[in-house]
Amino acid sequence: MSIESSNPSLIQLVYASAATVEFSDEMLRELLRFARDNNHSLNVTGVLLFIDGTFFQVLEGEPQVVHSLYEKIEKDPRHTNVLQLASREIEERNFGQWSMGYIENEDEVKQLPGFVDFFNESQPHRPLTDLKGDHERIQLILEGFRRGRWRRHAQESAAT
Repeated sequence: MSIESSNPSLIQLVYASAATVEFSDEMLRELLRFARDNNHSLNVTGVLLFIDGTFFQVLEGEPQVVHSLYEKIEKDPRHTNVLQLASREIEERNFGQWSMGYIENEDEVKQLPGFVDFFNESQPHRPLTDLKGDHERIQLILEGFRRGRWRRHAQESAAT
């Protein structure tokens, strides 16, 4: 099901954060259930990655709603070092079919263009802060989700 917006004013906000607790698979599934229900009621779409204790999330929707949701995430005790990487106006949603897509195939996600430097242990570690304001690299990552083989994992996961 695709979420359409009757309001032409949409934004896309991308952030990263570190988990303060170790998330089990069941904890992640519960978080996703809540996020999907909540986001659907708010007309918010997006995608979530959770890799090695790090959240990377895209939120799309009306500016006031997305910013309010992001402020709640900043205050959520399960997150620390919350960093807004990008926020921009968009004409249409990149993830309109997902109230919250989730990528769970960690090995493939780690190979996603734009993420290689951050999650490949053979590369020198670079902090996610290097992505802040790098709209070109962030768009490369998002295009990987929208068009790449990772999309099927998100769609399969979103259906569960």
